[in-house]
Amino acid sequence: MINKRLVFFFLLMLLWHLAHVFEEIWGSFWMIDRLGGLGRFLIANEILFSIPVVLLYFVLQQRRWAFQLSLVYGGVMIVNGLGHNLGTWLTGRYFGGFAGAYTGIGLVAIGGPLVYHLWQAMPAD
Repeated sequence: MINKRLVFFFLLMLLWHLAHVFEEIWGSFWMIDRLGGLGRFLIANEILFSIPVVLLYFVLQQRRWAFQLSLVYGGVMIVNGLGHNLGTWLTGRYFGGFAGAYTGIGLVAIGGPLVYHLWQAMPAD
């Protein structure tokens, strides 16, 4: 039986992930120009967002490998959130700098419980 809290935190992380991308666009995150403009930035993020969506499907199917890769996703989102906040704090620049710090707090706050519930619910084999 699937853990309802796990599904809740996974879906919440996916929604927060989208909000984070919108915040990066709104705040003119420096990476947008590095990737060649908004179009390429959105394509890259669509690819990166598609991976956890597929992982959620296989987590619901109780596939151990999907739990393991989802742990990596949760960890990467925690580091992403910390990186945006640390970058904003160190540089003092939000707009045109490390935009994403506001939703970065949520990535950390949601990522912790997501990783915990993935670990607790991971099938034995």
